[in-house]
Amino acid sequence: MKPALFIDRDGTLNRMVYDSNHGIMDSPRRPDQVSLIPGAGVFLKEARHLGYFLVIVTNQPGIAKGTLTLPELDSVHQRLAELLDEEAAGARWDALYFSPYHPAPGPGGRSEYTGVTDCRKPEPGMLLKAAAEHDLDLSRSWMIGDGIVDVQAGRRAGCRTLLLTSLKIQQVEQFFDLSEAKPDHVVSTLAKALAVIREAV
Repeated sequence: MKPALFIDRDGTLNRMVYDSNHGIMDSPRRPDQVSLIPGAGVFLKEARHLGYFLVIVTNQPGIAKGTLTLPELDSVHQRLAELLDEEAAGARWDALYFSPYHPAPGPGGRSEYTGVTDCRKPEPGMLLKAAAEHDLDLSRSWMIGDGIVDVQAGRRAGCRTLLLTSLKIQQVEQFFDLSEAKPDHVVSTLAKALAVIREAV
């Protein structure tokens, strides 16, 4: 069984974009909106050298909401792959899982993707499915992301967890209940995340 590195996409590998229609930061919906978090390609390439199987796990509720199509999502992933390889030749993921679901997408949403599901983070379904399909050892694996839901999904799957944020954990606790979501490590950059992972090998 192989150890894996489960990686959130938006805010971890690529930057969020401003959605002027809703006044929020959201996932990129077009290839021209995709830009890398600095060091993302290097992070993937070096993590692979450490022997990790690399899995992207991302919530994409825009599909349920009717604001994102599956072909658009594919084009975003193709552009992300190109940028990663441009930054660090050979940087790539081994598998990618996305959740198109949302519990209540609202008017104009797609009913087939409406509802509660175990494959939408903070539930661990995407990680468990990847582990079953690729013979992954969850106890030796990591989940890294910029959100509390990433930490929760990782913990529920039995992985070690890294929260990517510039805030200290004490500051995070002021805004969130971390009783089921306290990460094993808090880091401010992907380079620091890699250092933690390397030290733990």
